Amino acid sequence: MSIRTKLLAAFGGVLAMLASLSTLGLMKFSAGQDPMFVMVIALGGYVVKGSVERPAHHLVFKVSDGKETMTVVSTGSVPEMFRDGQGVVLEGAVEEDGRFHSDTLLIKHNGEYRPPTGGEKAPNRANLAEGD
Repeated sequence: MSIRTKLLAAFGGVLAMLASLSTLGLMKFSAGQDPMFVMVIALGGYVVKGSVERPAHHLVFKVSDGKETMTVVSTGSVPEMFRDGQGVVLEGAVEEDGRFHSDTLLIKHNGEYRPPTGGEKAPNRANLAEGD
């Protein structure tokens, strides 16, 4: 087998693997139900002030782009910088209850990182988790 044939076979294998992974990302399995296909989409906007609720094991809040508002149920980890008014990007799907269900929550920020300066304290993780 020539080197070209081996490279083509390896490239084909990688493509097949990527295709199977992308298909798995569109399937959702629920206990006791048949698998269903859901389109995973990204939703972006700003967290509506005063809308954040923290029931057990998830986060519920509203996101707005200035024109439309959608209720979000997030079950993933919450970034330290998450708070009211914060720009966010979520990955998930609109489910039967009409809410956007997400397990991936990313925040938008300016990317400016700096250490605390003269007498300034570093942010306290516990305070950030409460939205302070």
